[in-house]
Amino acid sequence: MIHIAIVSHGHEELLIASNLGGLLQAGEGIRVWVKDNKPSARLKTYCHEHLVTYFDRMPGLGFGENNNFLYAQIKSESGFQQDDYFVVLNPDLSIAPETLLALIEQMKKDACVLATINLYRDQEYLTSDANIRRFPTLFSLLRMTIKRSITKNYDKKNMRSACHVDWASGAFLVFDAMHYAALQGFDQAYFMYFEDVDICYRSQQLLGKGVLYYPQFKAIHLAAHKNRNIVSQHAIWFFSSFMKFLSRRYFLYQRQKPLSASNWAK
Repeated sequence: MIHIAIVSHGHEELLIASNLGGLLQAGEGIRVWVKDNKPSARLKTYCHEHLVTYFDRMPGLGFGENNNFLYAQIKSESGFQQDDYFVVLNPDLSIAPETLLALIEQMKKDACVLATINLYRDQEYLTSDANIRRFPTLFSLLRMTIKRSITKNYDKKNMRSACHVDWASGAFLVFDAMHYAALQGFDQAYFMYFEDVDICYRSQQLLGKGVLYYPQFKAIHLAAHKNRNIVSQHAIWFFSSFMKFLSRRYFLYQRQKPLSASNWAK
């Protein structure tokens, strides 16, 4: 089973218009779970009418905690089997069901436990989304002042076959469900931003499983980038999370023992 986790932050109109990212009628083998972080009566009604599991408990959680919440609910209500997958999907992302199914089949062939795909910002697949990047370093703040970008993105034009990358955007991440358990989910110390960087780094550093990027599979991501205004709350979250990741990378993870699934996998 492929379990799709979607967290809405006031995205009810977008989710309804897109039929839950194109996955509403995905068929057998794919199940969508929705967590409404800003409860909407319209989205709740829509989900109930289409037999989509919907939660509006505990609104106002951060990105990582919301996805951990959904993982826990899936485990409680459905249970995870050995070959199940947990997909983190932004509410502003759309993907064809056949693309998702083909991706999962390829992941199985490659024994891949964490993957992403080629995201675009337009329906014509002309404008590439920089969803795969290098890990931030101590020099990233200097880079920010010069390049206005805290990390370096990969040149997708020259990436024609599957390959490992440092980290991929949380807009679309596919986990083997047991691997997500071994990682103990997202680090909830991050309220917003860098949770995706952190979980990809832990996967590589602590479990030896880097992110595999599949350029042949495509989806559309209508990114907002609310952190660009330096006086916004999003900017505060962004830089706070950035410093948190650096402190973990250089002072915690280098000395930490490999993770175990603990109670997550039980």
